[in-house]
Amino acid sequence: MKNRKDNMSPKDVNKTIERLDDQDWENMKKHLDEKFPSMTLPTVEDFKELVKLYGKFQTYKEGKLH
Repeated sequence: MKNRKDNMSPKDVNKTIERLDDQDWENMKKHLDEKFPSMTLPTVEDFKELVKLYGKFQTYKEGKLH
């Protein structure tokens, strides 16, 4: 079974990232900190920047592949 993100285009991922509120960011960070403790980032702001960078990279990668 595919995850929802597997069906989302990079544009959709970036739009979703832009719509997240502070509680969404906190919940995502907490979930990923628990799931991947060795990759924990110190602040929510650092986490936001990493996620935004990932979204931009996906957009770039899509442009290069298609």
